[in-house]
Amino acid sequence: MEKKEYCYNCDEDTEYIIEKEIINLELEGVKFSYEALVPYCVKCKKEVSIPEINDLNIIRAYKAHKEALDKS
Repeated sequence: MEKKEYCYNCDEDTEYIIEKEIINLELEGVKFSYEALVPYCVKCKKEVSIPEINDLNIIRAYKAHKEALDKS
């Protein structure tokens, strides 16, 4: 299945790949990290926005923040 999404940099629908990246944050004085899925355009190598992946990353960040709060 070919994965395509609109790339603002290329100004067209392009294929993309998803990389896993560790994101480190501090929120409300609590430091935490989580593994995010980051989609990149295969043509220009810039990050593309995919709402479903953005939503998943927000859920992952929320869970990691909650776990860090519970530990403190």
